Order: sequence, then structure tokens, then C-alpha cells
Amino acid sequence: MTQFSAILVGNESLMRHAAETLISRGHRIAAIVTRNPDLQGWAQGAGLTVEDQDAPMPADAPAADWLFSVANLSILRPEMLARGQKGAINFHDGPLPKLAGLNAPVWAIIGQEPQHGITWHMIEGGVDEGDMLTQALFDLRPDDTALTVNARCFARGAESFAEVVSQLEAGGPQRVKQDLSQRSYVGRDKRPEGASVLDFSQSAAQIGALVRGLDHGGYWNPLAAAKVRLADRVLIVTSFMGQEAASAAPGTVLSHDGDAAVIAAADGAVRLQFADELPPVGTVVPALTAEERARLTELADGAAKHDGWWRKRLAAMSPAVLPGEGAGASQRVQLMPGAAPERIALAAALMARLAGQAACDLALRPADHPDMTGPAAGIVADWQPLAVQAQPDLTLADLGATLAQQIADQAKRGWFMADLLHRAPELRAAATPDMAISLTARGPVQGAALTVTLTEDGAWLDHDPTRIAPAQAQRLARALDAGLALPGTTALRDIPLMDEAERQDLLIARNATQADFPQACIHDLISGMAEADPDSVALAFEDRSLTRSQLERASDALAAKLVQMGVGPDQPVGLFSRRAPELVIGALAIWKAGGAYVPLDPDYPAERIELYIQDSGAKVLLVQDGLAERLPQHDAQVVTIPASVPHGMVAGPDGRAGPENLAYLIYTSGSTGRPKGVMVEHRNVANFFAGMDAVIPHRQGDAWLAVTSLSFDISVLEIFWSLARGLKLVIAGEESRLAVSSAPTNAPRREVQGGMEFSLFYWGNDDGPGPKKYELLLEGARFADQNGFVAVYTPERHFHAFGGPYPNPAVTGAAVAAVTRNIAVRAGSCVLPLHHPARVAEEWSVIDNLTAGRAGLAIASGWQPDDFVLRPENAPPENKTAMIEGIGQLRRLWRGEAVEFPRKDGGMFGVVTQPRPVQKDLPLWMTVAGNPDTWAEAGRLGMNVLTHLLGQSIDTVEQRIQEYHAALRSVGHDPANFTVTLMLHTCLAEDRETAREIAREPMKNYLASAAALVKQYAWDFPAFRRPEGMTNPMAIDLGSLSEDEMDGILEFAFLRYFEDSGLFGSLEDGIARVEQLKKIGVGEIACLIDYGIAPAQVIEGFPRLARLRAEVNPHSDAPEDGDFSIAAQIRRWGVTHLQCTPSMARILVSDPQVASAMAGLNCVMVGGEALPPSLLAEIRSVTKARVLNMYGPTETTIWSTVADLTDAAEVTLGRPIANTQLYVLDGEGAPVPPGAQGELWIGGHGVARGYWQREDLTEAAFRPDPFVPADRAAPWGARMYRTGDLVRWREDGGLDYIGRADHQIKLRGFRIELGEIEAALANEPGVREAVALVREDTPGDKRLVGYVTGGADLSEKALREALLAHLPAHMVPGRIIRLDRMPLTPNRKIDRKQLPMPGAAVAAPVAGVPPVSETVAQTAPADVAPTEDLAAAVQALWSEVLGVPQIAPRDNFFALGGHSLLAIQLHRTIRDRLALPRLGVTDIFRFPVMADFARHVATLAPAANGATPAAKAAVAEPAVTDRSAAPAAGEAPAALAEDAVAKRRALRAQLRGSR
Repeated sequence: MTQFSAILVGNESLMRHAAETLISRGHRIAAIVTRNPDLQGWAQGAGLTVEDQDAPMPADAPAADWLFSVANLSILRPEMLARGQKGAINFHDGPLPKLAGLNAPVWAIIGQEPQHGITWHMIEGGVDEGDMLTQALFDLRPDDTALTVNARCFARGAESFAEVVSQLEAGGPQRVKQDLSQRSYVGRDKRPEGASVLDFSQSAAQIGALVRGLDHGGYWNPLAAAKVRLADRVLIVTSFMGQEAASAAPGTVLSHDGDAAVIAAADGAVRLQFADELPPVGTVVPALTAEERARLTELADGAAKHDGWWRKRLAAMSPAVLPGEGAGASQRVQLMPGAAPERIALAAALMARLAGQAACDLALRPADHPDMTGPAAGIVADWQPLAVQAQPDLTLADLGATLAQQIADQAKRGWFMADLLHRAPELRAAATPDMAISLTARGPVQGAALTVTLTEDGAWLDHDPTRIAPAQAQRLARALDAGLALPGTTALRDIPLMDEAERQDLLIARNATQADFPQACIHDLISGMAEADPDSVALAFEDRSLTRSQLERASDALAAKLVQMGVGPDQPVGLFSRRAPELVIGALAIWKAGGAYVPLDPDYPAERIELYIQDSGAKVLLVQDGLAERLPQHDAQVVTIPASVPHGMVAGPDGRAGPENLAYLIYTSGSTGRPKGVMVEHRNVANFFAGMDAVIPHRQGDAWLAVTSLSFDISVLEIFWSLARGLKLVIAGEESRLAVSSAPTNAPRREVQGGMEFSLFYWGNDDGPGPKKYELLLEGARFADQNGFVAVYTPERHFHAFGGPYPNPAVTGAAVAAVTRNIAVRAGSCVLPLHHPARVAEEWSVIDNLTAGRAGLAIASGWQPDDFVLRPENAPPENKTAMIEGIGQLRRLWRGEAVEFPRKDGGMFGVVTQPRPVQKDLPLWMTVAGNPDTWAEAGRLGMNVLTHLLGQSIDTVEQRIQEYHAALRSVGHDPANFTVTLMLHTCLAEDRETAREIAREPMKNYLASAAALVKQYAWDFPAFRRPEGMTNPMAIDLGSLSEDEMDGILEFAFLRYFEDSGLFGSLEDGIARVEQLKKIGVGEIACLIDYGIAPAQVIEGFPRLARLRAEVNPHSDAPEDGDFSIAAQIRRWGVTHLQCTPSMARILVSDPQVASAMAGLNCVMVGGEALPPSLLAEIRSVTKARVLNMYGPTETTIWSTVADLTDAAEVTLGRPIANTQLYVLDGEGAPVPPGAQGELWIGGHGVARGYWQREDLTEAAFRPDPFVPADRAAPWGARMYRTGDLVRWREDGGLDYIGRADHQIKLRGFRIELGEIEAALANEPGVREAVALVREDTPGDKRLVGYVTGGADLSEKALREALLAHLPAHMVPGRIIRLDRMPLTPNRKIDRKQLPMPGAAVAAPVAGVPPVSETVAQTAPADVAPTEDLAAAVQALWSEVLGVPQIAPRDNFFALGGHSLLAIQLHRTIRDRLALPRLGVTDIFRFPVMADFARHVATLAPAANGATPAAKAAVAEPAVTDRSAAPAAGEAPAALAEDAVAKRRALRAQLRGSR
């Protein structure tokens, strides 16, 4: 065998395979030449010489025997070819000579060739003309796509390379000359005609061939995307899913099926999958004229030459972005004409400033851009990127010249086709820049929120008012026109975006916060309060308290000791104490001695405490008794804080510190990793207190629960402001603030504010003649009366179906009244249009007297015409009018008014009913179903609501409740005074399966009696074949259904109702359902119990129902002795005020006991982190307290802005507090206008002195305030602090938080604001908390990861899909991890450093390689299931090849990191080890999902449905963890039934046997 050396040139994994083959056979690799960074990294890791293919060839570049061009699409220069001293060999992905050139697989499919293949040939003569060394041919399949044929070429290339190597080893290549007379050549720039717009006048086979040929399965598509052009838009087609018979006009859209549409062709119909929206059913796709098709072909061919250049340019784009989502609206503001380079530069610079991006890409529509009003609309991109580098020191002339040159250079590149953004994986998520400049008068650029059109004949500004406010647009227009007068030498920094009045509004008017305050020391303010009210409770801890005079004596005594030890002004003193009275005593003593406290939290690591002590230079440490041994090594003096209060008068030190001295030194984390101490003075805090006085409601007797560590400066508000303003301070101890509630060990107590009322509901199950007929009614009434239920409802029968035992609810209601003492007796419902209102009023007045005022009625309008034989004049459609009129009459009669009714002679008689009722007003419910008008009518009439879940979902009811509450408010009612009662079929049992079996047959019989419900469920039943042309489920003829069909539909209906719509299952299931209903505003559950279950069995279940009611309702308010949890302390001490971080608030509202206790709060303050809207909603749901959002850095003294969110529609930062100035500045320190993003600087009396002994950091972060008027400046100097927070002014004067400047990252060229991602995640239903960050767990592999907390049913897939609807794809995390709880710092903020690394088993899709299942995946035949052995073997081999520990059935090969080379390896491994010679390499591409692939493999196994010996030998352990054992979301209930057949039969037999 002849050894040789080789140089390999290529950019795909086939080149790596070739190199590894050569190495394994002992040959030497002289160099790897590639532009692919992954291949470069692999080669370097393998110790090979690597050359960049795009760089000049090194002068000393090595030569070799042979040069191989493998998967290389660039023509090699002669000097490169000469490096192969014996010759150069190329891999060609087509059969030569028939298909030379590029993209051969595509053209083979489009040309409907029967066969394809690959060729290894010498590089000689013209392109692809050299002698052939070997060729491998294969037949094309009807379902082949560009992806699968490329994969097969790859596989054949890999397999046949060994033959080429063997030839070279044997002495030289075995050449075969090509018959060039048979040659055809396809150039790089050839494109399908008509820009690949589908022509439905062609045959289905022709259409399918074009779509399949352009289907690259998510990989780079170098040619074009198949598309359908409608009259107003163009839709991208991703794949061809087959053809079928049809006889409609070509182009008619016949139907939809998921993301596919069936469209008529010349000889049938094609089923096409679309990338996004589908063409509407019934639409006829307009055919292109010959002229239009020719024009599109010309445009596509013109763009092809520069496709690669535009791809690179777009990939490098950093689009200018604006906040919010567009509504598609547009408003126009006229501008002065002009399109000179400096005018363009002016527009670009102002837009960059508006976006807060000095370097960004705008969208540009050049003056010579192709006309988009004709056939090119939607085919050619409407814009080009325009790179703007708006450095402040550039002049208008400089920027204008740069942009003009760029525009001229890009003009040489023409245009790019709109589908390029879909064809290139890295561009698929790219959005149009939000701001555009158009140099031609064609209206706004599609997708841009702001388009400035500039021409010499006219100019204007188009904007989306939902993203660019009208005031903002007018401001920009004024700046664009005013800029015309600016000379070209004007620096960009000097271009005003605001006029002087607007600038004054931002800098002066919005900061008019002047307020007088006493410049005093904090301890003096607290002492003053003690002097005024010495005997009131100042501080409570657990079950003990200190008065204000006791607190004074204790702190005075300790202060005197500190003075003796040399403590004086501005001297740091360490305070090492847990949360207890000693903490407060110690801080006050340090102040009175003149010092500044340094909080040392015992929960912090010893190394951190040691650093604080050393850095602060603290010579004295105050330590809580028993903690001294926990201190790290130090040289300070230790003083134990006395736990007892000294007796008698104690004289404290006099005036040792002034307002200008330090109050505390708090350490915050530093960007360098070393904490820095913030120096806050007494006068800073005194001003802060004045600011809080104005925003926090407080009065004598209020109590504040302090839950924050002293190391977090917000503790200054809750501890010291409370003491200074006379509030009672309740300290949550260290253990109790972690144990937010305390529950008995035997069972958790569930305490939630408001709870849920329960009642019993009867509907009419008939248990035979005699007294037994009403046994369940009366026994149920007695049970409800004795177990805290609120009511019993009895119905009014309908002549056609339901309620046989209940002809009149007043009669059965009287029976219930006779056996009960506590519960309300209600009609559920009284069909008022069937009766005279006077009769109803008198009958129910009897019940009101029998029950001492516990009567109530639910009123219904009726709907079955046969019922109205009692009052034909009120039959539908008059029934609703009669009901509303009757409600008014009934109410007046009840109040004792005379209501006139007609006599036979036409006269009127005023009726006054007897007997008079007990209640002044009759409690009324309106019975409603899904009709939103009826819900709204109930609100307008001031009635409660009785509803059900037959025909409406819980989500629908939630929406209706919101509309009902709005209707109540519209007529002046408070929704808190009204109840939504939800009737639920009820069956609770020991476990869910038992309940299902008990309820199954009664519910099916019940449902069978309601024809409308059966029809609706039949319509939704997957196996039901809808009659052709039928669009309304009510048109179904139930008589046409077979017995099996009817039973299947009823089983489907029952399972769906059981899962989604009733109160079924175990006690835990019931609790979960009730908690779900509480959240949507349901106040009462009416348990329907008589729908066919045997009465004895219903009665047997009563205790479980009573327990459910007890579990979901509040317990006693009195805390138990020894319970010092947060919930207990709120109740024990009557807490009115609470402040915490959002993370802590999340914990509190999540605990039922705390949530219940929070109902008594008057004010809840949340700050320290961004407040998610979902958390705000939860806080509002548990308390009616005022909710304040607090914002501010430690460096400006605790909080600097406050927003009252009690009734706010959005979460904002609000406005500045007393003597505080807010400035939103750009990178040059200039104010930005409202709506524009900038960095927040804070000035005023709260700005701290700086960083302790860190002059460099102080100088960088604290600057002189150049904006504040002298009369508003702090007397000790006007300074401002740079927060590092990105914000924007609102037009209404408020402030929006965007995120941290250091949380704004760039990933794959995109600028990403993590805060925006977190906000979008937090807005998703079920998500409680959200964090986003970029991880680099593998060097060089940066991934965007999201973390959420919430219900166990949160689906990563569903969350990603939801985010994709609101965010660009590059902002959607590749992984979203659900955590039980977020890791927290000691300050109860989210600890991002502790967030876990995502597990490898569910890795994110590889960038640029989307899961193939999205585009080409098929489902394997379901009739052949793999055995456990075979499935386990396949899973194990996937794990081995992918390096992933566990593979779940729904995992995708490519989403787990698979690629073409690994697909080849997996194919060979499975084929050889499992003895499956028929397995093809493209099978992995066709079935990339594990379960589908395994099913497909089962069809290839030697013995169908049986494990092969090879399968058993291929894996050591037969079972692989199945993470998808639970039913997939959206799985039909019928499937659930099939999965549990055996268990159900056994249980059914058991239940029957026990009866």
C-alpha cells in the first residue's frame, strides 16, 4: 500500500469524514483549508494545520501528494490546485457528465429525474470536466427532497471515498473519461423561473417536484423558497405533503389541515405545508401572467449574483429596535422636502438616538429600488440594511458622505429576494429594523414602526402610533425640519431632538419635587417620637415587645459604652446580629455614639464578613449574644449587645453626630468582584423619610412587619422610618421570615383570602316513587346545613328533558327550609317568563319567612318552546324581554311597592304581595351560559351570576367574569359585593380512577339526554366523519349515528368533561380545581350531585365534600402559641404595612396562610427587582391594600421613585420622591426625549457621599449635576449618580424600566435585552417568576436560557411557541427550565449565579439547524410497534452516538445536537449492530423523532413485532427512562381511555361487586 500526503479543502462535515478516513488508513494530512469555524476547531483539536480559505494563501503553504476538494463550492485558484503535486480530486454531488455545476440534487428533483448520484473526479479542464474515478448512482423516490437527496449524496460520498483512497494506495487513480457530449451544466446563479412562485395550472407532480427540490429541511437553501402569491401578500411554502383527487379550479384553496393547505392543481390537488399563515379557504390563488412571470424571473436572476453578499451583510446586521408590538396602524406627519446626503444623515442620526443605539442598522429603501407595486411586491425585499455609526463627534457632512458611499456601494449589489430571510437559518429569526428611511415615495417600509420618506419633491414621516406616540412623532418631525438649517459642520452631539420647552419639561418640570424637611439625624427623629409617646409599643418580636422609652434606654446605655471605646462621627462600627430587638438597639446605639453602622449578616459567608470588617476598618463590633464565635478572624473590639433593658433613667451621649455625618456603610456587589461600601449620610436618610411621608399612607396604630436583612438598605425604611413616624415595628425573626407560615404536621392548613363558598345543586335525577324520591334532597340539605355550606339550589323542571321531581322550586325549597337552620334556600333556576311575578314573589316570601331571611332566586329566561305552554305570550324570542321586565317587577313587589298588572277589561290593578318577606331586597342570580351579552346584562341589572361549564371552558368563564365585572362597574356597582356561582357536576372518591368509574355511566346518560351537547361533542370527536359540506354541528342527525359511534362520542364527551369541566377525582384533584376557580373570580361552587349516581353512594361521599370545603377555606385568625411565622405575626400584631422584594412577595402570595393574612394590610411596597405584571395581579388578588412599586439604588438612599400601582394598568417606576431629580441620558450625557431609551442618572438630596475609600469608583459613578437649578440643589453640593439602568420617559411623565445596561447582551450579532425576555416570559399564564441569561457552559457555546417557576404543567414547548408570537426568534431562549423555586441571595433577590445548567438530555436545537421534524419529519407507521428490547436498543444507540445520557421518545435527533456526520455514524451503527440492512441513512432525516424512528425501525426488523437477537445484545439494560409517559398536551381524551382500559375494567368490576 502506497502512503501519501493530502490537503483537504471543504466546508461541510463530509470533509471531516474524508480526513478521518485518511488518518485512520495511515496517510498524512498536510493542511485543512476551510472557512467553517466548526471544522477549523475540530482540525485544531486534532493537531492538524489549519488554513482559512478566505485568507490569502500563506507563502510557505505546504504541498502534498494529493489535494481533495470535498463539499467545497468555491472554484480553486491554480496556485491552490498546484499544491496537489500528483493531482487534485473533487467530490461532485451529481452524476457526471449529465449534471455538472452547482445544486445538482435540486435540479434533479425539479427536473423529475428518475435517478441521481455522486461522482469523484479529477480537477482538470473546465468545471466538472475531469476524468471520473468512481460514481455511485441511486434511484430517486417520490418523496425525496433537497434535504434527503443531499443526505443520500453525503452518504454515498462517504462510502465511495474509501474506493478513491484504495485507488491512490494501489498506485494511482483509475480514470474514466467523461462523454462531454452528454454534459449539461447548471451555474451558481441559475434560479427556478418566476422566482419560484407556484403555478397551479401545472400538474400536481410538477408543483410537488418544485417544492421538494427547494425543501432543504431548515438548512441553508441557496436557490429560492417555493411560494404562493396572493393578491396582497406572499406566503412561503416549506414542504410538499402529497397529492389527492380534486376537481376545483386550479389555485382554489380547498381546506386546511394544521399548518398545511390543500390547493387545487391542473390534475387534482396538492397538500402544501406553509411556514407561517395559510391562504384562506375558498381563495383562488391568482395566476401570474406571462409578463409577470418573466419579470419575476428577471428579478430573481438579477438578485442571484449577490445572494451570498447580502446573506453575509444581513447576518452582520444590528437592527435598530423600538419597544412594544405593532398594531399595523399608520399615521403620517408631513415634512419639508429634501433628500440631500446631510438630510439623510440627520434622519439616521436622530433615529439612532431614538433607539439608543449609536451603532445600528436602519432599513433603507433606495431611490432605484425595484417597483414593489407590481409582481415584485412581497417577492423582492422592500428594504436593505443601512449601517449607521453615529459617533457624537462626527459631523453631519461626515455621516452624510459615509452613508452616501454605502448607498452607492450597495446599489452595485442590486437587491435581495425577500425569501432570503427564510432560506438562511441564521436570518430566519431576523426582523426588519424598526426604523426605516425611504428615498422613494412608496409609503412606509413593511414591518417598520417608523419610516421617514425623503425625496426632493416631498417628505413625510409614517409611524405606528402604538409604538411611536404621536407626540414623539411630532417631536422627531420638528427636529428633521429644523435640522435643514444646520450647517454640515454640525457635530451629531449638537443636533437637538427636543426644543427648549421640551427640554425644560424633562429636566425641570418633571423634577419639581422640592419639599422642606428637617436636616436631622435619624436617631434624633426616633428619640423625638419616643419623647412624645413614651409608653406606646415601638418594637415587637415574636410574642414580646418594647415600648419607645424602653428602646431609648437600651440604646442610650449601649451608646455610652461605645463612646467610652472611642466611637465617634464617621467611624464605621460592625453590627453582627440576627433579626431581633438587639439589631435595632445596636444600630441606634452606634448612631447615638456618632458612628455609622456596617451591617454584618450572620448568614453571609465568613470570607465576605471578614472582607467587610477589613475594608471598613471597623475597630468595634457589636455582636448579638451567642454569635461571637461565628465571627471570622479580626482585630476589632467585640461588644455584646445586652438582651435586657436597663432600669431607671439612662443618659445618652449628646449630639455627637450631625446630619452631614455617615449613618451607615452598606456593601454592594462590584463589577470587579470586590464589594464596595456605599457611604450614606443622615441628611440623605432624613430627606428620604420626607419623601416616604408623601407616598406611604400611615396613621396612628399602624404596624410594619420588617422582613428584610439589615444588609439590604431597604431595611432602613421598614425599621427606622417606622420608628421615626410612630408605627409599631414588628420584626420577623430569622427563622420566621423563612417559615412564612406554620402548619400542623398532620395536614397542611390551606388559608386563602376570600376562600370559596360551597352549596348543593339538584337537577332532577329520579329515584322512583314514594319518599325515596326526595331522600337525597333532604339528606343533602341536612348535611349542607351542618357543614358550612351556604345554600341548596333546586331547579324547575323542563317538560322536554330534565327535572321530573322538581315542578316548582318554591315547593321543594319549602321542604328544604323545613329541615335546615343555617343555609340559604335558592331556586336554581326559576324560569321567570313562565310565571306571574306576583306568584313568584309571594311563594318565595313564604320561604324567606320560614328561613328567617335566607331565600334567593336564580332567574332564567328559558329556551325550550314546549315549556312556554304555561305562558305562550312569553315564548322565544320574547322570553328574554319578559325576563328582564319580570325581574324589575319582582324586585319592586319584594320591596312592598304596588306594581300594576292588567285586568281583563284593560284596566290596571296595583298588586301588593303578601306575606311580607324578611329581607329588604331579594338576592337574585341570573342564570347564564356562554352568551357574553347575558353576562353583561346580569352586570347591568346588578345581579349575581349562576353559570356552568357545559359548552364553555374555564378560560371562557374567566373572560366572561371580567366582562361581567366591567358591566357592574359601568352602573356604579362594586364587583366585590357580587358573586359568580359555578355549578359543577361533582364526584369525589378515594382516587381519580375510582371517581371516573363512579361518574362514567351516569354522566354519559346525562349527556345523552342533551342533544345539543352530543352534537357539539360529536363535532369535536376525532373519529367522527363530518358530512361533506356541513359547517354547523347542530345540523348533525343523531339518528344517523351507529350505536358504536354514539357510544364513542359519549365516552369522548365524558372524558373531556371529566378532565376539564367538573369537580371530579380525589380530594387533591378537588383542591386543585377550586384553587383554579378562585383565581378567575368564582366565589361559590354549586355541587351538582343528583345526575344518576346512586343516592347511597352520593351520601357516602358527603364527608369528603365537607373536607374539601374546609381545606380550601380560611381557618381561625388566631395564631397558635409558638407560631411566629410571617402569617402569624401579621395577625398577632395587626400588621398594616409590608415591604419586600418581588421574589419574597412571590413566596408570600404563594402561601395560602400568608395570602389570607395579607387581606388586612393597608400598604404593600415591592422593590429591589423588576416587578412582573403577573405578580402584581397576584398581590392585588389577595389584598385590597395600596400597592407601591419602589425603585432606587443604594447610592441614592434606598428608594428614589415610587409608582402607585393599586389601580394601574401597567407596571412603571413612577415619579421621583422629594428633592430628587431623574435624568435619562444618552452615552454623551445629553437628555433623551420621551420614548427614547437612555441610562438613568439620579440627582438630589439622596445622592450618597460615594464609595468608602474608592475615589476612582466614586469619580466614575458620581458626577456634578449640570441640570438642577440652584434653588433646588442640595445645599451640600449638587451631584448625580449613574445607575446603569436603562429606562425611558413616558409621555405622561412616568418612567418605564427596560433593564440593566449590563444585562443587555449581544448574541449572534443581535442586541438582546434580557429584561424584555423576562417580562414576556412572566406574562405567560402559569408563570410565576422568570429569569433570562446567557450561559457559556461550553467555551465558545453561548446559549440563551430562560428559567421559570410555576405550575408543574408548564410546557417548555408551549412557552417557546408563545414567546415566538411576541418576540423575534433570536430573543427566544433555546431552553426554558422550570424550577420549583428560584435560588435567592440572603437579601431575597434572585441569585442568578446559582441557576442550574440545563440538562444535556434535552439540549436546545443547534443554531442554524432547526429540528428537522418541523419541516420534513414524517410519522412512522403506527401499526407496527417496536418491542421493548428493540426500542431500548435504538434509544441506547442514539445515546451512544449523540453522547446524551437519556433519550426520551419525543426527543429530536437534530435538537439533541445531531448533524449529518452523526446521522451517517448512527445509520452505520444501527444497521450493523441490529442487523438491519434495509435501514437507509435518510431514514434518520425522515424520522428524526425517537419514537417515530423506533416505529420505523420496527418495520424493517427481520421478525415483525419481535425483538431481534441483535437488539437484545446491543444494549446492556433493557429500559431507558421515558420522560413522556404522561399524556402529551392536547392529547385526545379517547387516547387516555385506551391507555387505561385494563385498569378501568378491573375497577369497574370491583365497584359492581361492592354494590
